[in-house]
Amino acid sequence: MNSFMTENTMKNINFDYIFNEIRPITEYGIRAKQEAKPFIKGQEADLKTEFNKIRAFIESRQRRDLIDVLKHTKNIFETIHRAKSNQVLDEVELFEIKNFLILVEKIDKILRGISDTDLKLLQLTPLPQLYEELDPAHERLNTFYIYDEYSQKLKEIRNEKRQTEKTIRLLKKKIKEEIQEKYNIRLNLKNEVAISKSQKERIDELNKEVNLRVSGENYLNIIFKIKNTDEIDKLEKKYEELTYEEDDEEYKIRQNISGSIKEYSDILQKNTKTIGEIDYLIAKANYAQKTGSIEPEIINELQITIKDGRNLKLEKTLKEKHIQYVPIDLNLNKNVSCITGANMGGKTVTLRMIGQIAAMASFGMFVPCEYARLCLFEHIFISAGDNQSIEKGLSTFGAEMVNLKEAIKSSDRRCLILIDELAGGTNPKEGYAITKAVVNYLKNKDCITVLTTHYDNVANDEGIKNLQVKGLNLPDETDLSKTDNIEYVQKYMDYRLIEVKYSSDIPKDALKIAKMAGIDEEIIKDAERYL
Repeated sequence: MNSFMTENTMKNINFDYIFNEIRPITEYGIRAKQEAKPFIKGQEADLKTEFNKIRAFIESRQRRDLIDVLKHTKNIFETIHRAKSNQVLDEVELFEIKNFLILVEKIDKILRGISDTDLKLLQLTPLPQLYEELDPAHERLNTFYIYDEYSQKLKEIRNEKRQTEKTIRLLKKKIKEEIQEKYNIRLNLKNEVAISKSQKERIDELNKEVNLRVSGENYLNIIFKIKNTDEIDKLEKKYEELTYEEDDEEYKIRQNISGSIKEYSDILQKNTKTIGEIDYLIAKANYAQKTGSIEPEIINELQITIKDGRNLKLEKTLKEKHIQYVPIDLNLNKNVSCITGANMGGKTVTLRMIGQIAAMASFGMFVPCEYARLCLFEHIFISAGDNQSIEKGLSTFGAEMVNLKEAIKSSDRRCLILIDELAGGTNPKEGYAITKAVVNYLKNKDCITVLTTHYDNVANDEGIKNLQVKGLNLPDETDLSKTDNIEYVQKYMDYRLIEVKYSSDIPKDALKIAKMAGIDEEIIKDAERYL
């Protein structure tokens, strides 16, 4: 992703926040999200297909059914890997594979109900032949057991085990009943009885009984237990040997099934990948509905048109404060566009919104606006402060120049370059000169550049678009000296943009904002005199 957007760009346009809000259900979906790559110039048709799939999931009533199935889908990556490595899977792992095959059938059936002749959603490959090996008794239960049906030998071993166990049980029952009747005592389910040490005669009597033995004692009692006869010992030894034979036969069966799973491992892995892609698509569909986002129109021309665009992170923050978000309209073409206006006028928010919408579209997401028409880029870049560079010892201006170098390096490719208050960290004369020179350089590149600035006359060249924040729209009778509340700025600031033909100065609302913030009237008047 770094070749398309740096981590700093992702953070500054709040794409990291957006990406974290896309929440697949399964580990396959999480992996699909982690491996997601942007659609770039030349992949417009592929992106449109991606949007068609998302729209199909949004419109389908069966999306909830898919989500319910996905919630029960477990990770079998390691199990498939073990089978491919010729390892014998245990019963838990075989259950995982069986359960996965059941879920694949369910998902495939739902997908076929959503797909139509115009849109073929991702296809899964059910494996009924492998499922047959995991369920030879055809019970269709969400469990796994090595059934007698797996082999005749296993069936015979288990029958003999059951018969031997029954014979042992009957012999012990007979001895138990005889002892209980003979000594008038009651043995528990473990065939034990506790005799008080004060009953010495009874203890001596039971010590002489050939079918009893002392199995333990405590400070109050002596514990007697039925002693096996030679016949029972032989039967228990036989039962133990049969258990070993059963384990060997079950191992061979698990070995054969594991071999079959290895044969189908590539298909199983492909199914996990497909389920991950489906899960990721559904997560994007869910987020699109949650945020009221729409499918953008993807074009080949170098252009971005946005109607009622929103910055999702800021919108959420404002909603929590019960403040209405003001959507923004934009129409950007090849060349440089400058956004001017006072601080607190939303210029940086607009800049980030442009990058956010462009990045979301590039990653196959619906975008937060009423309408969007835009192209794909090979690189998205924003310079809006770089705390990491500042922490390394660079000044604010130095960090800006490091970022600017990255933007200029990418400007020969089709890219979106967003620059916030370039050269604001140096003296105004040099800052203006650098900003003007950068604008002149980038206006001839095959990219869209949007730059916010406080400098006058930056956008007064032919072909450069100047977008101006409408600014404060105060009632005529407002006495700024009596507001003394910065919240009035948010209440009366009109963040919408209007295109203006550049004449001389950019609008200056700073003094109004200073008054509304409660700055001393003497300072305000002094500043007005300097203006």
